Amino acid sequence: MTAARTSALALSGIAAAKRAAVRRPAVSRTAAVVSIAGAVLALSGCAPTDEGIVIEGADGQKYVIPDNAERPMYDSKEACIADVTAQIQQLEAQGETIADKPEDLCESSEAYPQAHYAHPWLGPIIFAGSRWNSPNVAGWSGVPTAGFAAPGAKLQPDVVSPAPAGAAAGERAPLKSGFGSSGKSGFGSSVGG
Repeated sequence: MTAARTSALALSGIAAAKRAAVRRPAVSRTAAVVSIAGAVLALSGCAPTDEGIVIEGADGQKYVIPDNAERPMYDSKEACIADVTAQIQQLEAQGETIADKPEDLCESSEAYPQAHYAHPWLGPIIFAGSRWNSPNVAGWSGVPTAGFAAPGAKLQPDVVSPAPAGAAAGERAPLKSGFGSSGKSGFGSSVGG
């Protein structure tokens, strides 16, 4: 191979792709608005599921949630809001545009009629395998044991779907329209990954 004298090294493969990506203007990237659950799931390398299990919410309605969905627990609503805010800031620093408001994702377990929790405040519902490491989280709770959908609470449409008519608790059912496409208000309006 004949090499021409140059003052710069030629890059190939991944290094060239990375360098080319760095040269692109930041505005060329289309920003997708995502939920914290969707962003954490995508960054953890997990894939969303198409179906889940039917459980009854604290409002008496039946919903489909993904298997092994979890919620972080906190010692106060302020601790929940501070931690969820920090998680959203970290995701935004990684280039995600998060639609969620921490105040909407932090609920008191006192609002659930049959609450038996060690910690009084619950954070957002997330997919299995998406836990974040934070000293502010007092513990993690499975959704069937931690309740959700207290009257007046905002549902998280990219994680929770209304159950099909006639579905019984414990049955398997599809998550409506797949991951992140529910039009209900609450936990984000669309998911990019």
